[in-house]
Amino acid sequence: MKRMLIAVLYSLCLFNNADAQGCSDAGFCTAGAMQSGRPVSDSVTTHSALGASATVGSGEKGTIIITPQLEGKFVLAQRSYVDVKLPFNFCSGNLGHHSGIGDIIATYSRILTADGMPVAITATIGGRIGLGNANATDRGMPLPMPYQSSLGTTDLIIGVGLVYHKYISIAAGYQQPVIQYNRNGYLPDIIYPDMPTGREYFASRDLGRRGDVLLRAEGHYQWNRWSVSGGPLFIDHLGEDRFTTQSGDRASLKGSEGITLNIAGSLSYSLPSRKIDLLVGTPFIVRDYRPDGLTRAWVITLRYTQFH
Repeated sequence: MKRMLIAVLYSLCLFNNADAQGCSDAGFCTAGAMQSGRPVSDSVTTHSALGASATVGSGEKGTIIITPQLEGKFVLAQRSYVDVKLPFNFCSGNLGHHSGIGDIIATYSRILTADGMPVAITATIGGRIGLGNANATDRGMPLPMPYQSSLGTTDLIIGVGLVYHKYISIAAGYQQPVIQYNRNGYLPDIIYPDMPTGREYFASRDLGRRGDVLLRAEGHYQWNRWSVSGGPLFIDHLGEDRFTTQSGDRASLKGSEGITLNIAGSLSYSLPSRKIDLLVGTPFIVRDYRPDGLTRAWVITLRYTQFH
């Protein structure tokens, strides 16, 4: 128990000392086999589950983003299940306020290894379904992407997760926008020519996103009903995003490609039919240009899950 508390306090210290922007999770960091703090029992479970979570994060220029989310896990057979997540986003910052339904994330996962093996391998396929076109405004003024509830894309998500002897897990994933309908209208120098704070955000008019690759490694420690997990999370944005200029041309956003390195940790308490998770994360390496609005200086999530 003492070791677990030390690990949690260390994670919270990292969390509180964050002053960079990173994270850049477009959905697959918490999808299926790629999710953080995945207990070993999840690799062989036969129980469906319903839950709810609440996430608070600090986005670009100090925006505060609150995301309550409904979550469901539905077992189809002993070795396969479907995860569905429906978020609702609230954002408040120096340009205004906006709230709305977020994008649905739905994945199918199948366990590929037999029960009792030292390594449990799970494969996941699914997608993020955009429910909006990211064109929300405040007092008639276009809002940049950190304020938007939807990315304005529908994405393919695939990945695999490996758990070894209850102590180590590794996950890799790929997310690729396949349908792009982002109609964001934010051009900083045009929308806010006389307002310095309005020009601080990244241009994102008609944003066209590139794909991402994820790699996560975690260590796990369990003590009775408590468990703690933590480790690095790499996200590589595979190319420069694009936007529409004032003249109507399509152009690349320089510096929008590259690697983000995050450190994430979780503390969990489990009972036979329910589970409570506390997750925290903060970035250490970030991209220079982050137009998608997914960046967070810090993020904390509280989740409750009821098994059936």
